[in-house]
Amino acid sequence: MSKKSISPVDKVKDIFNSTIDSGNEYSGSNIDIDYYNLLCKATANSKLFKLFNCNLCMFKYKFEDKDSILILFGIPINVNAELTNDAKHVSERIMDVLRVLESCFITLDYMFTHESKEDKFVYIVAIKKLKGDKKKL
Repeated sequence: MSKKSISPVDKVKDIFNSTIDSGNEYSGSNIDIDYYNLLCKATANSKLFKLFNCNLCMFKYKFEDKDSILILFGIPINVNAELTNDAKHVSERIMDVLRVLESCFITLDYMFTHESKEDKFVYIVAIKKLKGDKKKL
């Protein structure tokens, strides 16, 4: 039996919708994030996913007093070409992530990038407010 391939856009939509139903919550600041601990929390709860050789997790969040979803991508700065077939430069992977976010969400309510030379990651934080009765994608 062959495993059906799911597009990156559909994968992000599925993770987003499942986060609305049964996701972990994050109540910290959207500016001063402890990225490592947030990724560890997602891993511990089996809510860490891979997309374009990047780590992806989502959390229920309150942004400007509205129910929202915080989306976190952890993009490794140095990908060893021997370990992966996708030896893209970090800027190409950032653009891949941004294209998927643009395809999934017409608008985002917040977006921030942070490069951590200590972690050797670029982090993208995006927040999408949940609006009205139709909260799912």
